[in-house]
Amino acid sequence: MSDVLFQSLRVGNLELKNRLILGPMAVLQPQKDGRPSAQTIAFLEARARGGVGMIIVGGAIGTRRGHDEAPFHPLLRMDIEEYLPELREVAEVVKTHGVPIIAEVMTGFGRMGVARNGEDIISASPLNVVIPENQFPQGIIVPGGRTTPTPREATIAEIKALESETIESCLRMQRAGWDGVEIPAHLSYFAASFSSPRTNWRKDEYGGSVENRARFLVNIVSAVRQRAGTDFVIGLRITATERVEGGQDASGYAELAKLVEAAGLDYVALSDGCYETMSVSTPAVDGGLIDSGAAKIFRELLRVPLLLQGLHEPQNSRSAIEEDCGDAVMLARPLLADPNYVNKLKQGKAEEIIRCDRQNYCLRRLAFNMPVRCFANPETGREARMGKSAPLSRLLPAMFEQVVLGVTGSKIFMGLIRLLLKLKPE
Repeated sequence: MSDVLFQSLRVGNLELKNRLILGPMAVLQPQKDGRPSAQTIAFLEARARGGVGMIIVGGAIGTRRGHDEAPFHPLLRMDIEEYLPELREVAEVVKTHGVPIIAEVMTGFGRMGVARNGEDIISASPLNVVIPENQFPQGIIVPGGRTTPTPREATIAEIKALESETIESCLRMQRAGWDGVEIPAHLSYFAASFSSPRTNWRKDEYGGSVENRARFLVNIVSAVRQRAGTDFVIGLRITATERVEGGQDASGYAELAKLVEAAGLDYVALSDGCYETMSVSTPAVDGGLIDSGAAKIFRELLRVPLLLQGLHEPQNSRSAIEEDCGDAVMLARPLLADPNYVNKLKQGKAEEIIRCDRQNYCLRRLAFNMPVRCFANPETGREARMGKSAPLSRLLPAMFEQVVLGVTGSKIFMGLIRLLLKLKPE
């Protein structure tokens, strides 16, 4: 009997050679102006060469507002027409390895955005994000947790402007030769804020009923489908369940996803939890989507392929697909640790796979706006200069980064900070 992980999968007009997909991550190190860099291409090519069935490119933005309010920079910009030749080069390199490439086109950061240039951050409704200290992923210590500023409720004009700009960016990626796009409506970002009654209290056409709460996504997907045609893949990345008190469960999210599916989707990718429950979104163990029953709820309601997250162990991925919890598995941190994960597995060399330790060194660096690295794989983030010394411009920043990471990763130091936060002046 053939290994289910290496059975082909039809996604829209694409025939994937296996069920293991590079999930979207903000690790591309584009140029400061948002154009792809040599490192962007080298990172993606290494994973394409490593055998994945499809690549979904994250760390990208499809709107000007989204770029300006981003909590980290640089992002790969898909909203600028002049960048199309460089974006085409990225696709051409990846596709030489027989791997389709999908662009995750972010609309905006919403409740996780940073106000800049005199603009407010906006969301479906004025609700901020409160992340308790104990909800940060393993390896990340934030004494007292984190509370974001309260966003302003987006106006109808602002919502429609973001719809329009996102649609144009999706079509730009088609002209750049990419195989499709993914609309991200997960975690606590702008698009996600419309999906749940907990985060959407609107009384207009974008709030209330599930049809209204799905409207932002339906408008984007239906317009891209109509203008791009049937051969261009359109995916949706959506929260499976918020896992927070008062949050929407999997049944509610699946019902909304069904409406978006009817607008022209080719697949749905699931994300577990939200920023308030980051420990769930970046799990320390496998199986959250499976064990909670959330994946099964989506699987039973949707007709398009379902992509799962949070499964590092190959056998767990096999079981999830064999038990019809989903059709494919997105690998993120495991492919930072070992870009050849898929090829090694196919060759029967699973014991040689370099494993992610799930201590989230990569995320800690991202939080400090540092180039992403991996403890398990010193080549991650340095693929473009393999065999070459670091440029002089990186020497001092690298030393400073290690000091910051060393201090903030110390439980003793962070315990002292936690104590000081509790002290009150007389």
